[in-house]
Amino acid sequence: MDQEPPHDQHAHRNLDVPEEPLDAANQSLADALRASFSILKGIMMVLVVLYLFSNVKRVDSHEQALVLRLGALQAGVREPGLRWAFPFPIDEFVTLPTKKSNDLLIRSHTFHRRKDEEGKPLKFLVRGTSSGLDPSLDGALVTADAGLVHTQWKITYKIRDVSRFVTNFRGDTVESAADLVRTLVETVGIHVASEMTAEEIIRTRVDAVQREIRHRLNDRLEKLNSGIIVTLVEMFEPTPPLQIRGAFDATQRAENDKKTKIDEARREETRILSRAAGAVYKELVEVLDALEAGGTEDRSIEDLQAELDCMLTEKVEGEAGRLIREASAYHAVVVGRMQSDVDLYRTLLPEYERNPDLLIARLWEQTKGEIFDQPGVTKFFRPPGAEIRIHIPLDEEQTRLEEQRRLQEQSFDAGGLRPGRKKVPLGPEAD
Repeated sequence: MDQEPPHDQHAHRNLDVPEEPLDAANQSLADALRASFSILKGIMMVLVVLYLFSNVKRVDSHEQALVLRLGALQAGVREPGLRWAFPFPIDEFVTLPTKKSNDLLIRSHTFHRRKDEEGKPLKFLVRGTSSGLDPSLDGALVTADAGLVHTQWKITYKIRDVSRFVTNFRGDTVESAADLVRTLVETVGIHVASEMTAEEIIRTRVDAVQREIRHRLNDRLEKLNSGIIVTLVEMFEPTPPLQIRGAFDATQRAENDKKTKIDEARREETRILSRAAGAVYKELVEVLDALEAGGTEDRSIEDLQAELDCMLTEKVEGEAGRLIREASAYHAVVVGRMQSDVDLYRTLLPEYERNPDLLIARLWEQTKGEIFDQPGVTKFFRPPGAEIRIHIPLDEEQTRLEEQRRLQEQSFDAGGLRPGRKKVPLGPEAD
Protein backbone atom coordinates (compact mmCIF):
# COMPACT_ATOMS: atom_id res chain seq x y z
CA MET A 1 0.00 0.00 0.00
CA ASP A 2 1.37 3.38 -1.11
CA GLN A 3 2.10 6.03 1.45
CA GLU A 4 1.04 9.71 0.94
CA PRO A 5 3.78 12.21 0.38
CA PRO A 6 5.07 13.94 3.47
CA HIS A 7 4.07 17.49 2.28
CA ASP A 8 0.42 16.41 1.89
CA GLN A 9 0.38 15.18 5.42
CA HIS A 10 1.79 18.47 6.60
CA ALA A 11 -0.87 20.41 4.74
CA HIS A 12 -3.59 18.27 6.21
CA ARG A 13 -2.29 18.86 9.62
CA ASN A 14 -2.35 22.67 9.04
CA LEU A 15 -6.01 22.59 8.05
CA ASP A 16 -6.98 20.83 11.16
CA VAL A 17 -5.33 23.46 13.34
CA PRO A 18 -8.01 25.86 14.68
CA GLU A 19 -7.64 29.59 13.81
CA GLU A 20 -6.14 31.69 16.40
CA PRO A 21 -8.23 34.69 17.48
CA LEU A 22 -7.10 38.10 16.09
CA ASP A 23 -5.83 40.69 18.37
CA ALA A 24 -7.85 43.84 19.02
CA ALA A 25 -6.11 45.99 16.38
CA ASN A 26 -6.57 43.50 13.59
CA GLN A 27 -10.19 42.96 14.61
CA SER A 28 -10.92 46.69 14.40
CA LEU A 29 -9.30 46.91 10.98
CA ALA A 30 -11.35 44.00 9.73
CA ASP A 31 -14.58 45.56 11.00
CA ALA A 32 -13.69 48.87 9.40
CA LEU A 33 -13.04 47.21 6.04
CA ARG A 34 -16.34 45.35 6.16
CA ALA A 35 -18.21 48.59 6.96
CA SER A 36 -16.40 50.43 4.16
CA PHE A 37 -17.31 47.74 1.65
CA SER A 38 -20.96 47.95 2.74
CA ILE A 39 -21.03 51.71 2.33
CA LEU A 40 -19.32 51.43 -1.03
CA LYS A 41 -21.91 48.91 -2.16
CA GLY A 42 -24.71 51.29 -1.10
CA ILE A 43 -23.11 54.22 -2.90
CA MET A 44 -22.67 52.15 -6.02
CA MET A 45 -26.32 51.11 -5.89
CA VAL A 46 -27.37 54.75 -5.51
CA LEU A 47 -25.13 55.77 -8.41
CA VAL A 48 -26.59 53.04 -10.58
CA VAL A 49 -30.13 54.23 -9.76
CA LEU A 50 -29.18 57.85 -10.41
CA TYR A 51 -27.58 56.90 -13.70
CA LEU A 52 -30.68 54.98 -14.78
CA PHE A 53 -32.83 58.03 -14.08
CA SER A 54 -30.31 60.63 -15.24
CA ASN A 55 -32.14 61.20 -18.54
CA VAL A 56 -35.46 62.31 -17.09
CA LYS A 57 -36.63 65.41 -19.00
CA ARG A 58 -39.40 67.89 -18.24
CA VAL A 59 -41.04 68.98 -21.49
CA ASP A 60 -42.65 72.40 -21.13
CA SER A 61 -46.21 73.13 -22.22
CA HIS A 62 -45.08 74.91 -25.39
CA GLU A 63 -42.58 72.21 -26.39
CA GLN A 64 -42.40 68.75 -27.90
CA ALA A 65 -39.48 66.32 -27.65
CA LEU A 66 -37.97 63.51 -29.70
CA VAL A 67 -35.53 60.79 -28.63
CA LEU A 68 -32.35 59.86 -30.49
CA ARG A 69 -31.22 56.32 -29.57
CA LEU A 70 -27.63 55.79 -30.51
CA GLY A 71 -28.10 58.60 -33.03
CA ALA A 72 -31.20 57.09 -34.64
CA LEU A 73 -34.51 58.98 -34.36
CA GLN A 74 -37.16 57.05 -32.45
CA ALA A 75 -40.79 57.03 -33.44
CA GLY A 76 -43.27 59.03 -31.43
CA VAL A 77 -43.27 62.57 -30.10
CA ARG A 78 -42.96 63.24 -26.37
CA GLU A 79 -45.70 65.61 -25.32
CA PRO A 80 -45.40 68.14 -22.45
CA GLY A 81 -44.78 66.60 -19.05
CA LEU A 82 -42.08 64.53 -17.25
CA ARG A 83 -40.47 62.12 -19.74
CA TRP A 84 -37.85 59.34 -19.26
CA ALA A 85 -35.31 57.82 -21.65
CA PHE A 86 -32.27 55.61 -21.36
CA PRO A 87 -29.21 57.38 -19.99
CA PHE A 88 -26.79 59.19 -22.26
CA PRO A 89 -25.09 58.18 -24.50
CA ILE A 90 -27.78 55.61 -25.26
CA ASP A 91 -30.66 58.06 -25.58
CA GLU A 92 -30.65 61.82 -26.19
CA PHE A 93 -33.61 64.24 -26.01
CA VAL A 94 -34.21 66.82 -28.75
CA THR A 95 -36.63 69.48 -27.48
CA LEU A 96 -38.10 72.20 -29.68
CA PRO A 97 -40.85 74.82 -29.13
CA THR A 98 -43.79 73.80 -31.32
CA LYS A 99 -46.62 75.75 -29.70
CA LYS A 100 -44.76 79.02 -29.40
CA SER A 101 -44.31 81.58 -32.16
CA ASN A 102 -40.83 82.78 -32.99
CA ASP A 103 -40.04 86.22 -34.43
CA LEU A 104 -37.22 86.72 -36.89
CA LEU A 105 -35.96 90.14 -38.03
CA ILE A 106 -34.32 90.13 -41.48
CA ARG A 107 -32.28 93.12 -42.66
CA SER A 108 -30.78 91.56 -45.79
CA HIS A 109 -32.70 93.89 -48.11
CA THR A 110 -32.06 97.23 -46.39
CA PHE A 111 -29.26 99.76 -46.51
CA HIS A 112 -26.37 99.84 -44.08
CA ARG A 113 -26.74 102.35 -41.26
CA ARG A 114 -23.73 104.26 -40.11
CA LYS A 115 -23.06 104.66 -36.41
CA ASP A 116 -24.49 108.17 -36.36
CA GLU A 117 -27.69 106.86 -38.00
CA GLU A 118 -28.46 104.08 -35.53
CA GLY A 119 -31.84 104.52 -33.84
CA LYS A 120 -32.94 107.45 -36.02
CA PRO A 121 -36.32 107.33 -37.79
CA LEU A 122 -36.17 106.78 -41.51
CA LYS A 123 -37.45 110.27 -42.36
CA PHE A 124 -34.44 111.87 -40.67
CA LEU A 125 -31.88 109.91 -42.71
CA VAL A 126 -30.37 111.82 -45.61
CA ARG A 127 -27.74 110.73 -48.13
CA GLY A 128 -26.14 112.86 -50.79
CA THR A 129 -26.68 111.99 -54.42
CA SER A 130 -22.93 111.65 -54.87
CA SER A 131 -22.78 108.68 -52.50
CA GLY A 132 -23.84 105.45 -54.13
CA LEU A 133 -24.68 102.02 -52.74
CA ASP A 134 -22.05 99.59 -51.54
CA PRO A 135 -23.06 96.04 -52.57
CA SER A 136 -20.99 94.59 -49.74
CA LEU A 137 -22.97 96.58 -47.15
CA ASP A 138 -26.24 97.77 -48.69
CA GLY A 139 -29.00 95.35 -49.59
CA ALA A 140 -31.88 96.13 -51.97
CA LEU A 141 -34.59 94.57 -54.10
CA VAL A 142 -34.82 95.16 -57.87
CA THR A 143 -38.41 95.92 -58.91
CA ALA A 144 -40.27 95.27 -62.14
CA ASP A 145 -39.79 98.89 -63.26
CA ALA A 146 -36.00 98.62 -62.81
CA GLY A 147 -36.08 100.48 -59.50
CA LEU A 148 -34.46 99.74 -56.15
CA VAL A 149 -36.28 99.31 -52.87
CA HIS A 150 -34.85 98.93 -49.37
CA THR A 151 -37.00 97.09 -46.83
CA GLN A 152 -36.90 95.02 -43.66
CA TRP A 153 -38.90 91.92 -42.77
CA LYS A 154 -40.32 90.61 -39.53
CA ILE A 155 -41.24 86.94 -39.89
CA THR A 156 -43.32 85.07 -37.31
CA TYR A 157 -43.06 81.29 -37.65
CA LYS A 158 -43.70 78.08 -35.73
CA ILE A 159 -42.26 74.57 -35.81
CA ARG A 160 -45.54 72.83 -36.42
CA ASP A 161 -44.20 69.27 -36.76
CA VAL A 162 -41.03 68.60 -34.76
CA SER A 163 -40.68 65.10 -36.21
CA ARG A 164 -40.63 66.32 -39.81
CA PHE A 165 -38.30 69.16 -38.89
CA VAL A 166 -35.72 66.90 -37.25
CA THR A 167 -36.06 64.07 -39.77
CA ASN A 168 -36.08 65.98 -43.07
CA PHE A 169 -34.20 69.09 -42.21
CA ARG A 170 -31.92 67.51 -39.58
CA GLY A 171 -32.28 70.56 -37.38
CA ASP A 172 -32.34 70.35 -33.62
CA THR A 173 -32.49 74.03 -32.57
CA VAL A 174 -34.66 77.08 -33.22
CA GLU A 175 -31.62 78.75 -34.74
CA SER A 176 -31.56 76.07 -37.43
CA ALA A 177 -35.18 76.87 -38.32
CA ALA A 178 -34.39 80.60 -38.32
CA ASP A 179 -31.53 80.06 -40.76
CA LEU A 180 -33.83 78.18 -43.13
CA VAL A 181 -36.56 80.84 -42.96
CA ARG A 182 -34.04 83.64 -43.46
CA THR A 183 -32.62 81.99 -46.57
CA LEU A 184 -36.07 81.47 -48.06
CA VAL A 185 -37.17 85.06 -47.33
CA GLU A 186 -34.09 86.44 -49.08
CA THR A 187 -34.89 84.33 -52.15
CA VAL A 188 -38.67 84.79 -52.21
CA GLY A 189 -38.37 88.53 -51.62
CA ILE A 190 -36.28 88.88 -54.78
CA HIS A 191 -38.85 86.99 -56.86
CA VAL A 192 -41.86 88.94 -55.53
CA ALA A 193 -40.14 92.33 -55.96
CA SER A 194 -39.31 91.51 -59.58
CA GLU A 195 -43.06 91.24 -60.31
CA MET A 196 -44.10 94.59 -58.81
CA THR A 197 -43.17 98.24 -59.25
CA ALA A 198 -41.36 100.28 -56.63
CA GLU A 199 -44.50 102.33 -56.01
CA GLU A 200 -46.57 99.20 -55.36
CA ILE A 201 -44.04 97.79 -52.89
CA ILE A 202 -43.53 101.05 -51.02
CA ARG A 203 -47.08 102.43 -50.90
CA THR A 204 -49.95 101.05 -52.92
CA ARG A 205 -49.72 97.24 -52.46
CA VAL A 206 -47.93 96.71 -49.16
CA ASP A 207 -50.55 94.23 -47.90
CA ALA A 208 -50.45 92.30 -51.18
CA VAL A 209 -46.65 92.04 -50.96
CA GLN A 210 -46.83 90.67 -47.41
CA ARG A 211 -49.52 88.14 -48.35
CA GLU A 212 -47.58 86.97 -51.39
CA ILE A 213 -44.35 86.56 -49.42
CA ARG A 214 -46.12 84.51 -46.74
CA HIS A 215 -47.87 82.34 -49.34
CA ARG A 216 -44.67 81.54 -51.21
CA LEU A 217 -42.71 80.92 -48.01
CA ASN A 218 -45.23 78.37 -46.77
CA ASP A 219 -45.37 76.77 -50.21
CA ARG A 220 -41.60 76.23 -50.23
CA LEU A 221 -41.50 75.09 -46.61
CA GLU A 222 -44.19 72.53 -47.40
CA LYS A 223 -42.28 71.27 -50.43
CA LEU A 224 -39.20 70.88 -48.24
CA ASN A 225 -41.35 68.95 -45.74
CA SER A 226 -39.66 71.03 -43.05
CA GLY A 227 -42.45 71.02 -40.48
CA ILE A 228 -42.27 74.84 -40.25
CA ILE A 229 -45.13 77.26 -40.95
CA VAL A 230 -44.97 81.05 -41.31
CA THR A 231 -47.94 82.72 -39.64
CA LEU A 232 -47.16 86.40 -40.25
CA VAL A 233 -44.99 88.51 -42.56
CA GLU A 234 -44.52 92.19 -41.82
CA MET A 235 -42.67 94.56 -44.12
CA PHE A 236 -41.58 97.82 -42.52
CA GLU A 237 -39.60 100.87 -43.56
CA PRO A 238 -39.85 100.22 -47.32
CA THR A 239 -38.12 103.09 -49.08
CA PRO A 240 -36.31 103.93 -52.28
CA PRO A 241 -32.59 104.62 -51.97
CA LEU A 242 -32.04 107.61 -49.71
CA GLN A 243 -30.12 109.37 -52.46
CA ILE A 244 -33.25 109.67 -54.66
CA ARG A 245 -35.99 109.64 -52.05
CA GLY A 246 -36.69 113.37 -52.53
CA ALA A 247 -37.28 112.94 -56.24
CA PHE A 248 -39.34 109.81 -55.60
CA ASP A 249 -41.55 111.65 -53.09
CA ALA A 250 -42.00 114.57 -55.50
CA THR A 251 -43.08 112.15 -58.22
CA GLN A 252 -45.45 110.48 -55.81
CA ARG A 253 -46.99 113.82 -54.84
CA ALA A 254 -47.51 114.60 -58.51
CA GLU A 255 -49.12 111.19 -59.04
CA ASN A 256 -51.35 111.76 -56.02
CA ASP A 257 -52.39 115.18 -57.34
CA LYS A 258 -53.13 113.62 -60.71
CA LYS A 259 -55.20 110.89 -59.11
CA THR A 260 -57.05 113.47 -56.99
CA LYS A 261 -57.87 115.57 -60.04
CA ILE A 262 -59.04 112.51 -61.95
CA ASP A 263 -61.24 111.45 -59.04
CA GLU A 264 -62.68 114.94 -58.78
CA ALA A 265 -63.35 115.00 -62.52
CA ARG A 266 -65.07 111.63 -62.33
CA ARG A 267 -67.21 112.77 -59.41
CA GLU A 268 -68.12 115.93 -61.32
CA GLU A 269 -68.90 113.83 -64.40
CA THR A 270 -71.17 111.60 -62.34
CA ARG A 271 -72.88 114.61 -60.77
CA ILE A 272 -73.47 116.35 -64.12
CA LEU A 273 -74.67 113.20 -65.88
CA SER A 274 -76.91 112.23 -62.97
CA ARG A 275 -78.42 115.70 -62.93
CA ALA A 276 -78.83 115.62 -66.70
CA ALA A 277 -80.24 112.11 -67.20
CA GLY A 278 -80.89 110.60 -63.76
CA ALA A 279 -79.98 107.10 -62.66
CA VAL A 280 -79.96 105.66 -66.20
CA TYR A 281 -77.15 107.89 -67.44
CA LYS A 282 -74.68 104.98 -67.64
CA GLU A 283 -76.99 103.00 -69.92
CA LEU A 284 -77.65 106.12 -71.98
CA VAL A 285 -73.92 106.84 -72.41
CA GLU A 286 -73.31 103.22 -73.37
CA VAL A 287 -75.97 103.36 -76.09
CA LEU A 288 -74.65 106.68 -77.39
CA ASP A 289 -71.10 105.32 -77.53
CA ALA A 290 -72.30 102.24 -79.38
CA LEU A 291 -74.15 104.43 -81.89
CA GLU A 292 -71.08 106.57 -82.41
CA ALA A 293 -69.02 103.43 -83.02
CA GLY A 294 -71.45 102.27 -85.69
CA GLY A 295 -73.10 99.52 -83.68
CA THR A 296 -71.84 96.39 -81.93
CA GLU A 297 -71.62 92.72 -82.77
CA ASP A 298 -74.99 91.91 -81.21
CA ARG A 299 -76.83 95.23 -81.77
CA SER A 300 -77.33 97.04 -85.06
CA ILE A 301 -77.71 100.78 -85.48
CA GLU A 302 -81.48 100.39 -85.89
CA ASP A 303 -81.75 98.45 -82.65
CA LEU A 304 -79.61 101.01 -80.84
CA GLN A 305 -81.67 103.89 -82.21
CA ALA A 306 -84.88 102.21 -81.10
CA GLU A 307 -83.40 101.58 -77.66
CA LEU A 308 -82.28 105.21 -77.44
CA ASP A 309 -85.77 106.47 -78.36
CA CYS A 310 -87.31 104.23 -75.73
CA MET A 311 -84.89 105.46 -73.07
CA LEU A 312 -85.44 109.12 -73.95
CA THR A 313 -89.21 108.83 -73.82
CA GLU A 314 -89.63 106.46 -70.87
CA LYS A 315 -86.52 106.13 -68.67
CA VAL A 316 -84.53 109.34 -68.78
CA GLU A 317 -84.96 111.57 -65.73
CA GLY A 318 -83.22 114.70 -64.49
CA GLU A 319 -82.84 117.85 -66.58
CA ALA A 320 -82.99 116.00 -69.87
CA GLY A 321 -86.15 114.20 -68.81
CA ARG A 322 -87.75 117.48 -67.77
CA LEU A 323 -86.89 119.16 -71.07
CA ILE A 324 -88.16 116.18 -73.04
CA ARG A 325 -91.45 116.19 -71.14
CA GLU A 326 -91.84 119.95 -71.63
CA ALA A 327 -91.04 119.61 -75.32
CA SER A 328 -93.60 116.84 -75.64
CA ALA A 329 -96.19 118.98 -73.90
CA TYR A 330 -95.33 122.00 -76.08
CA HIS A 331 -95.53 119.81 -79.16
CA ALA A 332 -98.98 118.66 -78.13
CA VAL A 333 -100.07 122.27 -77.52
CA VAL A 334 -98.73 123.52 -80.85
CA VAL A 335 -100.28 120.64 -82.73
CA GLY A 336 -103.54 121.22 -80.92
CA ARG A 337 -103.46 124.93 -81.71
CA MET A 338 -102.74 124.23 -85.34
CA GLN A 339 -105.56 121.70 -85.47
CA SER A 340 -107.86 124.24 -83.84
CA ASP A 341 -106.88 126.82 -86.44
CA VAL A 342 -107.57 124.31 -89.21
CA ASP A 343 -110.95 123.45 -87.72
CA LEU A 344 -111.81 127.15 -87.37
CA TYR A 345 -110.77 127.82 -90.95
CA ARG A 346 -112.91 124.97 -92.21
CA THR A 347 -115.80 126.26 -90.15
CA LEU A 348 -115.50 129.89 -91.29
CA LEU A 349 -114.88 129.15 -94.96
CA PRO A 350 -118.57 128.51 -95.87
CA GLU A 351 -119.67 131.69 -94.05
CA TYR A 352 -116.99 133.70 -95.80
CA GLU A 353 -118.11 132.40 -99.19
CA ARG A 354 -121.71 133.29 -98.34
CA ASN A 355 -121.14 136.80 -96.95
CA PRO A 356 -117.52 137.82 -96.62
CA ASP A 357 -118.14 141.44 -95.47
CA LEU A 358 -120.33 140.39 -92.61
CA LEU A 359 -117.90 137.71 -91.45
CA ILE A 360 -114.97 140.12 -91.56
CA ALA A 361 -116.91 142.73 -89.58
CA ARG A 362 -117.82 140.21 -86.90
CA LEU A 363 -114.29 138.86 -86.72
CA TRP A 364 -112.97 142.39 -86.37
CA GLU A 365 -115.38 143.10 -83.52
CA GLN A 366 -114.34 139.87 -81.83
CA THR A 367 -110.65 140.74 -82.27
CA LYS A 368 -111.19 144.23 -80.79
CA GLY A 369 -112.90 142.62 -77.81
CA GLU A 370 -109.97 140.30 -77.27
CA ILE A 371 -107.55 143.22 -77.52
CA PHE A 372 -109.43 145.33 -75.03
CA ASP A 373 -109.75 142.37 -72.65
CA GLN A 374 -105.98 141.94 -72.48
CA PRO A 375 -104.48 142.91 -69.11
CA GLY A 376 -102.70 146.27 -69.14
CA VAL A 377 -104.84 147.77 -71.90
CA THR A 378 -106.34 151.09 -70.75
CA LYS A 379 -109.57 152.16 -72.45
CA PHE A 380 -111.00 155.71 -72.85
CA PHE A 381 -114.40 156.80 -74.23
CA ARG A 382 -114.55 159.93 -76.38
CA PRO A 383 -117.95 161.37 -77.23
CA PRO A 384 -118.52 162.09 -80.91
CA GLY A 385 -117.30 165.54 -81.92
CA ALA A 386 -115.40 166.09 -78.67
CA GLU A 387 -111.68 166.82 -78.67
CA ILE A 388 -109.85 165.61 -75.62
CA ARG A 389 -106.19 165.99 -74.87
CA ILE A 390 -105.02 164.08 -71.83
CA HIS A 391 -101.49 163.60 -70.54
CA ILE A 392 -101.40 160.59 -68.33
CA PRO A 393 -98.14 159.50 -66.64
CA LEU A 394 -97.35 155.82 -66.35
CA ASP A 395 -98.97 154.19 -63.37
CA GLU A 396 -96.32 152.66 -61.08
CA GLU A 397 -98.59 149.85 -59.98
CA GLN A 398 -99.52 149.10 -63.56
CA THR A 399 -95.80 149.06 -64.51
CA ARG A 400 -95.02 146.65 -61.68
CA LEU A 401 -97.84 144.33 -62.72
CA GLU A 402 -96.67 144.40 -66.34
CA GLU A 403 -93.11 143.51 -65.32
CA GLN A 404 -94.34 140.67 -63.09
CA ARG A 405 -96.47 139.32 -65.93
CA ARG A 406 -93.53 139.49 -68.34
CA LEU A 407 -91.29 137.55 -65.95
CA GLN A 408 -93.94 134.89 -65.42
CA GLU A 409 -94.29 134.39 -69.16
CA GLN A 410 -90.57 133.71 -69.52
CA SER A 411 -90.98 130.28 -67.84
CA PHE A 412 -92.84 127.89 -70.10
CA ASP A 413 -96.17 126.70 -68.81
CA ALA A 414 -97.56 123.84 -70.85
CA GLY A 415 -101.01 124.41 -69.43
CA GLY A 416 -100.92 128.03 -70.42
CA LEU A 417 -100.27 127.23 -74.06
CA ARG A 418 -103.64 125.71 -74.65
CA PRO A 419 -105.55 127.85 -77.16
CA GLY A 420 -108.53 129.76 -75.91
CA ARG A 421 -110.60 131.26 -78.70
CA LYS A 422 -113.99 132.70 -78.45
CA LYS A 423 -116.55 131.08 -80.55
CA VAL A 424 -117.58 133.18 -83.51
CA PRO A 425 -121.37 133.18 -83.90
CA LEU A 426 -122.27 131.56 -87.14
CA GLY A 427 -125.34 130.64 -89.06
CA PRO A 428 -128.60 131.67 -87.46
CA GLU A 429 -126.84 132.86 -84.35
CA ALA A 430 -125.08 135.53 -86.42
CA ASP A 431 -128.33 137.12 -87.42
